[in-house]
Amino acid sequence: MIDINVWTGYWNTLIVKGDVETVRRTVQAYGVEQIFMAPLDAAWCPDPHLYNEVVYKASNRYDDISPVPIIDPTLPTWQKELNRAAACTGVRLIKLLPGYGGYDLSKTDDFFTSVCEAKLGVMIQVRIDDPRHQHPLAQAPDVPASSIAAVAERHPDVTIIIGGASTSTIHALKEQLITLPNLHADTSQLDGLDAIKILVEDSLLPKLIYGSHAPLFMPAPSIARILNDLDDESAMKIMKGNGERILNCD
Repeated sequence: MIDINVWTGYWNTLIVKGDVETVRRTVQAYGVEQIFMAPLDAAWCPDPHLYNEVVYKASNRYDDISPVPIIDPTLPTWQKELNRAAACTGVRLIKLLPGYGGYDLSKTDDFFTSVCEAKLGVMIQVRIDDPRHQHPLAQAPDVPASSIAAVAERHPDVTIIIGGASTSTIHALKEQLITLPNLHADTSQLDGLDAIKILVEDSLLPKLIYGSHAPLFMPAPSIARILNDLDDESAMKIMKGNGERILNCD
């Protein structure tokens, strides 16, 4: 199994054990063999690059952890941070948090041009937690998924993964997901009865990649949703095959 959306660190509205070792053990217990891990503390830091060292060090300790550095394309150091990611053999994916960085994806084309040259994939996180659960003085609205699809359309040679979107959001993007070969979505916050089954019936099976959102979510429900809704072959495509194909990590 591949888990494409794992975090390590502290979160301001939940008491979770987010240290690298605990999170790693948690997802391993459910059969995850490759962990794509991003630094959770980076979300609320004015310079999220400062926390990327945590996942780089984690990948040095554990072969099954692939670091997912968070990069803010509005900071003057973004090129340096991107170069570091490109130079690290374990990095296949970087992550953007425009809902926390407060930037407009339509103004990041130079950044994505450089990402294309670096041959890295990009996960753009729609949300980390539900806005209804956020502290009133610490609000981060959902990133419009349509703006993520627009990035994929403008940069067809960059693999773009929508992270943390709801079932209804992904369903609304059905046509873009089908027509844009480089646009994909993780399953970490798909919600509702038969959520995975509905999206597979929408012809989105090749576009979905398993993500747990651990430690903010427990992996069991997200795995059960896939296994209960799908036949074994389809389930394994989401939980392993699609990730291997999309990120060349077989």
